[in-house]
Amino acid sequence: MLKIGTVFSGIGAIEHALQRMGIPHKIVFACDNGDVDVFKKKIDLNIVDILDELDKLSEKIVKMDTHEQHQLDYIKKDLDASIKKINKKISEIDESIVINNPKNQILSDYSIDDIIMINSNGFEIDVVENVKKYMKQFKIATDGDTDIYYKFKIRNKILDKLLLIGEISTELKKELIKNKDSEFKNTQEWFETFKKNKQYREARKFVKLILEDIQMLNEKVETLSVLKELSKIENYKDKKTYVDNLYRGKENSNFVKKSYVSNYDIDEEHFHWNISFLDATQYNGKLDLLVGGSPCQAFSLIGKRRGLEDTRGTLFYEFARIVKESQPKVFIYENVKALLTHDEGRTWDTMKSVFNDLNYNFKYTVLNAKDFGIPQNRERIFVVGFRKDLVLEKEFEFPKPIKLDKTMKDFLIENVSGKYYLNKKGVNFVTNEKNINKKYTQIDGTIQLCQKKNQQFNWHGDFIFVEKNTEREKIMQDLEKYFLSEKVQKYVMSSGTKGFYCKPEIDLDIARPLIKTMHKMHRAGVDNYVTTEGRIRKLTPRECLRLMGFCDSFKIVVSDTQVYQQAGNSIVVDVLIHIMNMIIKSLPTLISCNDNQ
Repeated sequence: MLKIGTVFSGIGAIEHALQRMGIPHKIVFACDNGDVDVFKKKIDLNIVDILDELDKLSEKIVKMDTHEQHQLDYIKKDLDASIKKINKKISEIDESIVINNPKNQILSDYSIDDIIMINSNGFEIDVVENVKKYMKQFKIATDGDTDIYYKFKIRNKILDKLLLIGEISTELKKELIKNKDSEFKNTQEWFETFKKNKQYREARKFVKLILEDIQMLNEKVETLSVLKELSKIENYKDKKTYVDNLYRGKENSNFVKKSYVSNYDIDEEHFHWNISFLDATQYNGKLDLLVGGSPCQAFSLIGKRRGLEDTRGTLFYEFARIVKESQPKVFIYENVKALLTHDEGRTWDTMKSVFNDLNYNFKYTVLNAKDFGIPQNRERIFVVGFRKDLVLEKEFEFPKPIKLDKTMKDFLIENVSGKYYLNKKGVNFVTNEKNINKKYTQIDGTIQLCQKKNQQFNWHGDFIFVEKNTEREKIMQDLEKYFLSEKVQKYVMSSGTKGFYCKPEIDLDIARPLIKTMHKMHRAGVDNYVTTEGRIRKLTPRECLRLMGFCDSFKIVVSDTQVYQQAGNSIVVDVLIHIMNMIIKSLPTLISCNDNQ
């Protein structure tokens, strides 16, 4: 019986692959926190609180005493660099704001009666007499229940004042919700207009990035603190109890675990919350196969690509540690393709060096789901390692692509609940010319392109044009003049991340002309075409699971939103099946009954 362990287990892609292959197996352990973060702190979006939090972190690091001194030194350097970066950027933003004021005063000198206003031409700040009322009205509207009014008066950074304008708008919006006839509607609208200013939005974006950096630093510090406590505990069971207590009260928030335990057989004592706190020496000699990765947001093209600087990126080292401690016969590591080019290839060079130190012979390549029976353009890097003491029957080779004989239509459900169909507002949105021209708007295609920007791990941007009460040939005749080619032969379904991919014999421009056609017809007043002859709907959770290789026997026990995210985070099952077939050819004893490691 094959004994497996998984980290960042998700909804169990390798487990499902082994089920489909009919290979008897036992889950030795699994580990996934379901994105539950027990270390995240609530920090307000302003410079004062940010600098205060950095001071607290500095004090905490100075007082820390840990056996992981090299990590502590690294965090100190990280913190110093962050503080310098933050102060430099704040100064740059303050200096870049143009103050158009006859008295040549700076904004920080203004009294509460001197409020700022945006010119339509940009971000020049005028001191306008009739604008004084806005802050006064805000104070009246909130009945003095907020200190934002006073913060605005005393804050000495222009950036801080900009951020507070956003808070004021939010407070007024709450007031308008309570009292729809509020006399402060115009005031709130003014603040909303302010928030649309480019420089204001860039300032907020910058501060949010700072907050993310601080959260990561805090997580590193807290992780070291927990590791120090765990180092004092010898018993594996007691260690797990300590970690479980950290997450006490958060159990119902781990939707990944809920999906996992509903579909696979695993003892509670061997499902772990956090890879950083998992002592895998307890599984040494008990594991045939380890499968996992590390969160791909740190390297993804659609993420911020901080790489190994990101706490999620540094979890790669935790994966390597688990391999070293548990010593499985074989490991499979998966991540996004962009990992190879991150930081001009230096990140991948570092990771290869780590793999080399594990005493495993390994190979890596990029595989695409569309080459293994799934009509989805999903490229991932896979690393397969064999422990060096093992004798292989033949050298391992990655699987070769197979012909794709299925289209998106083969994965669709015929009778779908009405809740997945877009209402008129939704149809107008996805057929809007502005959205059509965006790279990530999707309607119709043969092969699904996954993971759009701002939809990193979900499928909410995927829509299907459903033919209704009309023969396809008639529809194609009506729309033919809008297509760039006459080779429209297949049922079409959505796609469009950085272009459109489909098999060579199919027109590369199927998707966009169709959605543009629908929009043109809408503008021409032919609304009944969309609403009567055809409708647009989202992919259902079950369809998303099918596109990841999960059979309909997989139990859905969480909300649609959670399934979209869990499916998008998973490894494509069919790709794993093909990899496993090649692993078994190289090491047939892996699935034998021989328990000798």
